[in-house]
Amino acid sequence: MDALAQLPLWTTWLRASERSETTVRLREYHVRRYLNSVPMETDPLDLEWIVGYLANPRWKAATRRSTRTSLRIWTTWLHRTGRILSDPLSLIPPARASISVPRPCPDAVIRKALLSSNTRLHAMIYLAAEAGLRRGEIAVVSRDDDINELTGNSLIVHGKGRRERTLPLTDTAAAAVKRQFDLVPPEIPWLFPSAGRYADTHLQPVRVGELVNDALPGRWTAHTLRHRFATEAYRSSLDLLLVQTLMGHSKPETTAMYVGLDTALARTVVDGISLVA
Repeated sequence: MDALAQLPLWTTWLRASERSETTVRLREYHVRRYLNSVPMETDPLDLEWIVGYLANPRWKAATRRSTRTSLRIWTTWLHRTGRILSDPLSLIPPARASISVPRPCPDAVIRKALLSSNTRLHAMIYLAAEAGLRRGEIAVVSRDDDINELTGNSLIVHGKGRRERTLPLTDTAAAAVKRQFDLVPPEIPWLFPSAGRYADTHLQPVRVGELVNDALPGRWTAHTLRHRFATEAYRSSLDLLLVQTLMGHSKPETTAMYVGLDTALARTVVDGISLVA
């Protein structure tokens, strides 16, 4: 079986199951990257090879979980459509989701990144840090999503599970979006058009993440900009339900994992229970 030759049919099945185009592209990217890593003489469905690939020590837990999900969906499809006799991924235990501490990117780090960034990257950073958008949501922003209201600009955000939300933009984020749109030919609808393999569409979410991550130093990433938005939004409103809506989360428990500790308030509380008079 030529696994690479099967990919177009598999992605057609994904689209038929009402998965968003962003999700389809991400799943295809993961599987294609895996198949390109397999030597010619190796069976791409060899369990030990798959396990070794997923055990990459350089990957973060989220990357491993996402890649494993893509490979599992692919091998399940191969099995259920009779292309393989057994599903090798069924033998690998589900990845355990780790509970991590929120890591909002410091404003000083963001300002420094902005100083060394171009117009396109400015818009990406502002949409993540001041609007809380995921990289997949940033990638698909189009001209029709930018709404000019009496009170300021808002953005229609295309979130996970085909869920849309309308998000007010800060003046700085709105200005950054406008500057980027001014650089894009008017016949192109996307804020971040792709110039690569998918030249007729938007930049891929993976690429958006790479660009933002490269602009930030050390351990700071595009996702920590989203943590920053959640933390500041909650600090300003003290309304977790509102922040949940702004973030596009389905559960408040998820939002709570993004909100960083207000250390100044926490120190006041701790100082108040000190035994020292």
